[in-house]
Amino acid sequence: MVGVSIDRLNTLCAVVEAGAIATAAGPDPNRQSQFSRQLKELEKALGATLFERSGKTLHPNEAGRRVARATQNFFGALDDIMDAAQGRAETVRLGAGEAMLRWFVMPHLAELMSGDPPLRFDVHSLTTELALREMLAGTVDLGLLRTDAVPEDLQSEVVKTVRYILAVPRSLLRSREGAEVFEGRPLPFAELAGDGVFARTVQKTATALGLNLRPVVQAQTFSLLVSAVESSTAAAFLPEVAAKSLPEQSFALVSAEGMSALNRRLSLVWSSQVVESRPSVRRAITRLRRVLATNK
Repeated sequence: MVGVSIDRLNTLCAVVEAGAIATAAGPDPNRQSQFSRQLKELEKALGATLFERSGKTLHPNEAGRRVARATQNFFGALDDIMDAAQGRAETVRLGAGEAMLRWFVMPHLAELMSGDPPLRFDVHSLTTELALREMLAGTVDLGLLRTDAVPEDLQSEVVKTVRYILAVPRSLLRSREGAEVFEGRPLPFAELAGDGVFARTVQKTATALGLNLRPVVQAQTFSLLVSAVESSTAAAFLPEVAAKSLPEQSFALVSAEGMSALNRRLSLVWSSQVVESRPSVRRAITRLRRVLATNK
């Protein structure tokens, strides 16, 4: 196609991924001007508008995201062919929340990478919203995300239910009975920052169970919540797999029927176009499915 060059497609992908020409091109005004010109040339060659323009700000429209996704898929498939020809492990880009990566993926990385041919994983710690955006833009090949957030234009398979439990330092209790947290006494609490689905569900669950949680610290990740609990500063709702690593003599793990509202189903998520053209992604799905099913 006349006017559709590798350089222009690379520029498109960089701008879609970065969210703005200035971010993608850097502070050099000449390079920013070059990127802007290349995008206009690409739009002319394709006969389609790829961005919504608001002053100097560009936002990719659906056509822009589709072209970027197709380009990333094409480059990824070429990389796979080159890696296989040279005996290198093929690379799969996996996006998931920090907690999912830490407790469900990274402990089994050797198993995921091994096999013939081997795989290499680039893991991206992303919120659900960012992971979906990057999958739709083609910058992430595969996601491990909340089932209820998966859009219809992506393929998915439910692979695991993540259960949560209240971890309480025993130094915050009057006795060794964790059930006393339901008696209404204020409980120092470490909460997940933001106003996401999990944070809102925690608030509703605490109210329903009569928990008197008194936030003393906010943290951006579950790993930091674990650190807050380990310091005996506060209690926190943690993934059960993480909470069970805490020494029983120092921490009480409190569960109740109403806490099941916090449970989250996880799905492997992918684009059908990526799977059709990338055997490496198909192998990654198979291996992740096996690991997540056997390592509860």
